[in-house]
Formats: sequence, C-alpha cells, structure tokens
Amino acid sequence: MFGDGTRAACKAISEADLARFMADCVLDVDNRYTDRVLPIGGPGGALTAKAQAEILFKAANLEPKLFGVPVGLMDGLIRIFDFVASVYPKAEDTAEFAKIGRYYATESMLVMDPDTGLYTADGTPEYGTDTLAEFFQKAVKDGGLEGQELGDQAVF
Repeated sequence: MFGDGTRAACKAISEADLARFMADCVLDVDNRYTDRVLPIGGPGGALTAKAQAEILFKAANLEPKLFGVPVGLMDGLIRIFDFVASVYPKAEDTAEFAKIGRYYATESMLVMDPDTGLYTADGTPEYGTDTLAEFFQKAVKDGGLEGQELGDQAVF
C-alpha cells in the first residue's frame, strides 16, 4: 500500500452489482445516453487500502502484515518509465499504466463535496448487495477466483 494505506478510499462494488447498475441505467429513460458521469459505489462505508487489506487478512484468519511504500517511489518509477518510453516507444503503455496506478493509489474514488473539497462516502451513491468482506470470505473458503482473471491489467 502507499503511505500508511489511508490516503485514498473507495466504496468497492462487485462486478455483478456494477453490471446490474449499468443495465438499469440503460433501461432508465432519465439516465439513458446522458453526457454525464454517474458516480456509484458498492454497499457499506468507504474502505482505504489498509482497511481492505485488514478485511482480507481477517477472512483468511491471519494476523495482518502490512507495509507502506512511499508515493515518491512510484513518482520516481514513472519518471524512469517515461524516459524509457521516449527511447523505446513500446514502453509507453507501461509508463501510462504506472500513472494510472498512482492515480488510483492516491485519489479517493468517492464523490467530492463541492463545499468542502473533500471526498465523502456519504455523498457517494451506493448500489447492490455484494460486500468486499463477503467476496474475500468466499474466495478464502472456496479457493480460486475463477472469473476474476485480470488479463492485460495484470501487473505480474
């Protein structure tokens, strides 16, 4: 995790709940084909990277072992990837992937309150019923994560 793991938060939403939300938007005349962003999150409070890790360790019945990585390290890697991409254009995707990773590691995926300028879980709409804790519990119990393959998004 970056820093102490509390820099950014999100309201995790399952693939199934997100798919239902998207289908509902298509069927809802008020939301169909709009030129606006529809913020959405899963059920429950906002979770930081640290909170997500703690939920996973609890599901696995393990003592949490967490360590933080300075955000500056990622900034340095991005500069290196940008340099490599300037010489070797095939590395452009890697450089962009690093920038996207930094964004998601440091920016909350919540709605920003325009009055305070702060991200807020209360202002982020919830949808669905699947929680991250339930997902982790099922993954630990059943083993395997069929259907969760990352494909091109995989880091390793």
